[in-house]
Amino acid sequence: MKKHLKKALIMALVIIGLLAVNQGNQFLTTAKTKDYYTELYRPQYHFSTPEGRLADPNGLIYFNNEYHLFHQKMGTWAHAVSDDLLHWKHLPIALEHDKMGQAMSGTTVIDWNNTSGLFEEEPGMVAIYTSTEGGEAQSIAYSKDNGRNWQRYNGNPVIENPGKRDFRDPKVFWHEDSESWVMVVSTDKTVTFYNSSNLLDWEYQSVFGIDEDETEHGSHIAVWETPDFFPLAVDGDVDNQKWVLTLSIGDNPIKDGSTNQYFIGDFDGSTFTNSNEPEEVLYTDYGRDFYAGQSFNEVEESQGRRVWLGWMANWRYPYQSPTSPWMGSMSIPRELSLKTNSDGDVRLFQEPIKEIERIRATEHHFDSFTLNNEDKSIDFTGISYEFELIASWDDLDEFGIRLRQSEKEETVVGVDLKSNTVYLDRTDAGLDQLIDRDGNTHQFGKRFDAELNPNSNEIIIRGFVDESSVELFINDGEIVFTNLIYSEPTSNGIELFAVGGELEVESLKLHHLSSVWRPEVEDDELERIVANQENINLSVDESTKLITQLKPDWFTSQEDFDWVIANPEIVQIERLETNEFIIHALQSGQTTIEITHPTGEATKVVNVTVWDEGHPGYMHGWGPSPFHGNMSGNWDIIDDSHIYSHSGSGQAWTNIYRKEIITGDFTVSTNIKWIDQGSEGFPKYGINIADQEGSLISGFFNNDINKLETNAQYKTHDIGWEGIDLPSNTDLTEPQKLTIERVGNNFLFYFNNILVFERDIEIDDEVSIGIINENTQAEFTQFMIKQDVIDDGDGDSNDKLDEKIRILTEQIEKLEAMIENNADLQQVINELRIKIANLEENDENLSDLIADLQARIDALESQITETEDGSDSVSEEDSISNGSGESSNDTKSESGSATNHDPDDKEDRLPATATSVYNYLLIGSLVLLIGTILTLYSYKRKKS
Repeated sequence: MKKHLKKALIMALVIIGLLAVNQGNQFLTTAKTKDYYTELYRPQYHFSTPEGRLADPNGLIYFNNEYHLFHQKMGTWAHAVSDDLLHWKHLPIALEHDKMGQAMSGTTVIDWNNTSGLFEEEPGMVAIYTSTEGGEAQSIAYSKDNGRNWQRYNGNPVIENPGKRDFRDPKVFWHEDSESWVMVVSTDKTVTFYNSSNLLDWEYQSVFGIDEDETEHGSHIAVWETPDFFPLAVDGDVDNQKWVLTLSIGDNPIKDGSTNQYFIGDFDGSTFTNSNEPEEVLYTDYGRDFYAGQSFNEVEESQGRRVWLGWMANWRYPYQSPTSPWMGSMSIPRELSLKTNSDGDVRLFQEPIKEIERIRATEHHFDSFTLNNEDKSIDFTGISYEFELIASWDDLDEFGIRLRQSEKEETVVGVDLKSNTVYLDRTDAGLDQLIDRDGNTHQFGKRFDAELNPNSNEIIIRGFVDESSVELFINDGEIVFTNLIYSEPTSNGIELFAVGGELEVESLKLHHLSSVWRPEVEDDELERIVANQENINLSVDESTKLITQLKPDWFTSQEDFDWVIANPEIVQIERLETNEFIIHALQSGQTTIEITHPTGEATKVVNVTVWDEGHPGYMHGWGPSPFHGNMSGNWDIIDDSHIYSHSGSGQAWTNIYRKEIITGDFTVSTNIKWIDQGSEGFPKYGINIADQEGSLISGFFNNDINKLETNAQYKTHDIGWEGIDLPSNTDLTEPQKLTIERVGNNFLFYFNNILVFERDIEIDDEVSIGIINENTQAEFTQFMIKQDVIDDGDGDSNDKLDEKIRILTEQIEKLEAMIENNADLQQVINELRIKIANLEENDENLSDLIADLQARIDALESQITETEDGSDSVSEEDSISNGSGESSNDTKSESGSATNHDPDDKEDRLPATATSVYNYLLIGSLVLLIGTILTLYSYKRKKS
C-alpha cells in the first residue's frame, strides 16, 4: 500500500512540476509575439495587467534583486516581478480569497530577524493585508520562496475589527529607533497607529486626523484610504529628516471624484505630529488619475532612495474606461524627495526614475528659438514618448504645448500667466463623457489647474506620453499631473503656441520610448499598423475617414498602403493620401478591410458595419435602444433573428436592442448556444426587457453555475436577482431555448418550452426588447417576438389561447411518456385532455371544470400517497432536459451505448419520498398551465 502511495505522490509531483513549467513558459513566451500588448489604448511602458481589473498597488518591495509589484484584482493580490521597475513578468495570483474573505490592500515586509517565528534559517516575506469576513480586519500571510508561494497565518486576523466600518489598507515597516514594527491603517477620516514586536501581536498607539478637541487636519471631504508613511531628508540633509504621510481621498462631489493628499511632520514611534497648520491641504497630484500611491519597502535601505507609484484611475470611474481586455494601469515609478520651494516651504517633489532613460529609442533636440504670438508645429510624431521643455518669458499671456494632436484631437499643457496657473486640458483629447460607476454621465474631458509662483518667469515641463495617459512633472516635480486620455492611435502630432507676447524656448528635447512588453525592434524594422478606427459604424450613403500609421513611432515610409475589402458590395474605398482613405457605405451589412504595407510585414484589419437605410444605427432591425439610444458591446448581426455576442472584460453588461417598441402582452424567445467566455466576470447571456423610465427585467443563462437567472429593476431601484438551477445534464454548448412571456406585470420564464420561473414587476406598457451579455461569446438564433392577435368580435380566434393549448397538449404528451406505467395517473391526464378539448367548444361550465379538477387532484394526491412505494419514477433533470420529451428510461451505459432499463429494477428508481415529491411537482405544473389557460379563456370571452 505504501509503495503505491509513494508512486502516486511522485506522479502528482511530476504533473505539478510540468504544469508549473508550462505556466512559467506562458508568462515568458507570450511577450515574444508582435501583437502582445498592442490593443487599443494599451500602455507601452506603464504596468498593466494582461486582462481583468487592476486597482491599488499592494505590498511593493525589493528583495533578492527583484522588485515585487502586487496589486488588487477583484479582492486578490495579483503579482509581478522586475529587475528594473519597467520590464515586468506576470506571476500567478499570490493571495486568493480564503475563509477570511477577500485579500484587500496592504504591505509586505522582510522579517530579517525572524521576529515572527514563521521562518527558520533564511529571512522571508510577510504580507499584512485587510481581510473582510466578519468586518474589515488585519491578517497576515508569509512566503519562504521569494513570494512565489504563500501560506496564511493560522491565527488570523492579527488585529480584529475595533467596531469600525472602515478599517483597512495597513502600511507596515520596521522602526529602528523604537525597535518595533509600526502599522498605520485607515480608519474612516483618520489613520490609526499600532506597534508590534513580532508582526503577530499588535498594540494601539494613537490616531491622527482629528485631535481630541475635534480639530481636523487636512481634507475631510471623503474617506481616507491606502496610507503610506516614510521619512525623507529635507534638501538632501540626512541630519534633517521629516516624516511624510500620504493618503488617498475617496470619491466625493467636491472634487468630482477621488484625489490624494499628504502631510509632513515628526514621528516618535507612536505618534505623528503635523508640521503645518491643520487647515492646510497639500495635494500629491493635480491631475485626476493618481490614487493609492505606495512606495517600495527595502529600496531606501538598499539604494538610498524612496520610489513609489500609483493606480492611474479615479473612483468616480474605476472600471468604466473604454479598454479591453484589461482595465487599469500604474503610473510610472517616481523618486520622492523633500525640498524647500521658492516660498521657503518644505514640499514633496516627485521625479521619474532614472531607469526610464534605458528605454529611450531616439533623441530629438531642438535648439533655442522664439515664438511671437504664434503656433509652431514640431518635426516629431509619436504616441509613446518623453519630452522636456525649458522656456522663459517677460511679457506674455499664455503659452503651452499641444500633445497627441490631429485634426480633431489634442491634449494641451499650458501656462496661463493671467491667472498664474499651469494646466493640463483633456477637453478635446478624444473621450468627452463616460458613464460613471453610479450609472451617471460624467464629464471626463475637462481642464485641471495648479497654482504657479507668480514671481517666476521661467519653467521646466517634463512630460511622459503613452497610449492612454499623460504625466507632467513641473519644475523638477514640485507640481505633478497624472491624467488618462483616450485619443485615436493616429493622433500623434505636437505643436507649441504662444499668445499675447514672446516665448523664449531655451530647449526642447524629445525621446521616443520603446515598449517594455515586446522585444526591442530595430530602427528600420516595421512592427505593425494602427488605424484611427478599428470598428467603423456607418449608415447607408455615409462616409468616414480612415487614417493609418506605422509602428514603432520612429518608423517612416512614403509608400502607399494597400487594402482588400472582404465584401465590396457593402463599402468602397477612395484614397486621399499615402495613409488616408475615405470609406463609403453602399448597403447594409458587415465586412472587413485589410490594410497592408508594401513590405508585406504588417497587416491591420478594420471591421465595418453599415446600418439599415432609413434607420441609422440599425442593421436587420438590431441596434440601440429606441428609447435612449444605448448600445454597447461587440455584435455580429447575421439577420433579424440571428446574432452573435462577443466576450469582453470584467463585469460589464453589454446590450443590443430591436428597433421596435412593443406594446402590451407578448412572448419573446430565442435559442442560445454558449461558445466561449472571458476570464473576468460571470458568463451571462440572455434576453432584456426595458421601458423608458428605466424599469427592466431580464432572463439569462449563467454558464458558470448552470442557472437560469433573472434580474429586475424598478426605475432606478434595484429589485434584485432570482433564479433557478438548470437540470444537471444541461449542455449549454448546444442551443437551449429561452422564452419570456409577459401577461400584464407578470413575467413567465420558460426553459425549452417548460415554465420554470416567474416574477412580477411594475413596468410600462411600452417596452424595448433586446439581448444582454456579460463577457460571453454566444450565438442567438430564431429570435422571435409574438404578440396577441384578437379579432374584431365576430370570431373565436385568439392566437395566445391556441398557443397555450398547443403547449399544454405537448406537456400532456410528455407526462404520458413519463408515467406510462401508472394507470391511475394516466386516466386523470386523459380526462383532463377531454375537458380541455370540450372547453374549446363549450365554455359555459368553467366553474364546474375548476371544481372537478380540484377534486381529481385531491383524489390523485391521496392515491399517490398510498402507492408511492411501488410507483415508477424519473429524475427531474430528465423531465426537463432540452424539452425533448424523450422517455427517461433510455440512458447511457458505461460504454456509452444506449440501454433499456428494466422497469422492475428498483436500483434505477428514485427513492419513494422523491417519487411522491416529484409527482406532486408534475401535478402542480399541470395545474399552473390549466389555470393560465382558464384565465386567458375568460379574458377572451370578455373581449369578445
